[in-house]
Amino acid sequence: MTVVAAQFDECRPTVWGGRYARIPGDCTVFHLQHIGGRLWPVILWEADGRATCKAVECEAAAGLGESVARAKRFAGGHGSGSFVINEFGQVLVPASDGSGRRYLAGRLIGRLQFENPFCPDELIDLGDDDCLQPGDPWKLPYVGVPYNLHRAGKIYFYKQDESGGCTTFPPRQDESLIQAIRSIRPTGAVRFIVNHAGLVLTKCPPEGRSTSEDSWQPVYIGSITPNLWFEKE
Repeated sequence: MTVVAAQFDECRPTVWGGRYARIPGDCTVFHLQHIGGRLWPVILWEADGRATCKAVECEAAAGLGESVARAKRFAGGHGSGSFVINEFGQVLVPASDGSGRRYLAGRLIGRLQFENPFCPDELIDLGDDDCLQPGDPWKLPYVGVPYNLHRAGKIYFYKQDESGGCTTFPPRQDESLIQAIRSIRPTGAVRFIVNHAGLVLTKCPPEGRSTSEDSWQPVYIGSITPNLWFEKE
């Protein structure tokens, strides 16, 4: 797979009132951590133990790190903490004080790559779906924005802020994506994620067994179709 070099377009921290959500836990979002005397983007990966996967050195990673730190400080924090990159490349930074405020810090064009502590000779590319078919195990970090498939078969996003919550739908339903989800999770409501490369992932009980969701395994579904997806905000 050819990976196009990422670019980052920064902006001043801007209050974000658009779609924002994250699955609880440290391993489903990006983080800014102190590494080598500076704040740097990482992802946390729970595999054979927990690993910190550092973004590969590049101008985009450096610019993104500076912009996220600026937004964190603008919101009253110390610079480090979690953030989200949605499928449009928009970098969304929550305030660290629990106020519910969120800020747009810029836009990532392309994808960052990350170091792989479990296999130092390989890099992590969250957009690498070469040779994957719906239902195949997803063997990379499970990082992305949560969306939902209603038990009645409609894709939606549950938007929640300080004023409450509401359900929003895309302008058109992607029937092919819905069929791919249902080929893996035939019934009931389904939560899935879309990562910053536009790949769609969900979790399934191991070998079809009914167990706690904490032990469910990530699987690949496919990718979004832009003209059938939510509009960029």
